[in-house]
Amino acid sequence: MSEPAFRLVPPVSEDAPSTIGAWADLSDEELFALTCEGEREAFHLLVERYEGRAIHTARSIVGSYETAREVAQEAFLKTYAARDRFDQKRAFRTWFYRILRNQAVDRVRRTAPGTPGGTVELVGDWNASETTPVHGASETERKQLVRRVLDALPHQFREVLILRDLESLSCADIGERVGATPGTVRWRLHHARKLFRDQWERTLGREEGGDVL
Repeated sequence: MSEPAFRLVPPVSEDAPSTIGAWADLSDEELFALTCEGEREAFHLLVERYEGRAIHTARSIVGSYETAREVAQEAFLKTYAARDRFDQKRAFRTWFYRILRNQAVDRVRRTAPGTPGGTVELVGDWNASETTPVHGASETERKQLVRRVLDALPHQFREVLILRDLESLSCADIGERVGATPGTVRWRLHHARKLFRDQWERTLGREEGGDVL
């Protein structure tokens, strides 16, 4: 990413670079164990390791990139604050992604339509083909149509659809992020595409609701 890791912990000390270099090959669990022992530089490495994926995962739920950054930062802060409660027999990534998804879902609930001052803007770089039923619309109009349909899907289906078709992740990678098996992800994708088509047809009419996905 073009921007540095979130500033969640104080700046590293002058001798930290050599220490961090020695820790570069440690597993997530080993780094978090060091974090629990008071080594803040170890958590800084975890943030650098996960921030890009965390933002993409959060964005699949909340839509807006800037909101996703905020959610990811909140998740890192919550993870750090709860470090003493981490079960070291578990995988760090599973625990972290669960916290991240809970934060994202909570943000959606708090900013859903009907909440005073709240709005959810699903922003995705969905490139509609010129052969799609909306090829006559402008790029902005196509994105608005797709956003409207995606926004109507339940979040657990919307997130796998975005991670697969917009972020091009494998079912295994998606499963790691959403806490599900690849088989469950494939089922959700199948159901998500059906829901998308149904909603697309309800939005534009059956004649305009062809094979968008």
